[in-house]
Amino acid sequence: MAMTKMKKAGSRNPRSLWRRAFDIEFIRKMPFWMLAFASILVAHHAPYGRRPAEFDWDISWPSIEWSLHKPLHILVSALLMVLAVLAYKWRHWWFAALLTMLVGLSWEIAQMTVAGHNPRLADLAPDFLGVVLGWLIVEGIRHAMKPEDYLFG
Repeated sequence: MAMTKMKKAGSRNPRSLWRRAFDIEFIRKMPFWMLAFASILVAHHAPYGRRPAEFDWDISWPSIEWSLHKPLHILVSALLMVLAVLAYKWRHWWFAALLTMLVGLSWEIAQMTVAGHNPRLADLAPDFLGVVLGWLIVEGIRHAMKPEDYLFG
């Protein structure tokens, strides 16, 4: 009798800790977090040295218009948004958008001491456009797929 109780308690989760660590939820989140971390490292890279920390808080229309001419911000933010929706599923799209915008803010913070870069609050505008573009990409894929084949949960 005591042996069967021990077996039942031990068989609660028969997979090893190693196998549980790489379950599908972890694997879904890994590409987003890897790209986010790598992109922050790239933003922090200072090939021309460092300077005293400064941040431009200007969010005037000319500043936003200047920032919107940064296609790399838009494309990477769109890719991060798609990966975030894959990671956290469609019903949490707002959380995916928030995480993507936080990564964009992290880029600006990481660039505060990099010589040759001008971190600005207005640079969050192309990141926001990238989030919207990523959301449209996800919606296009969702509507093109059969409901039983959804990637996005």
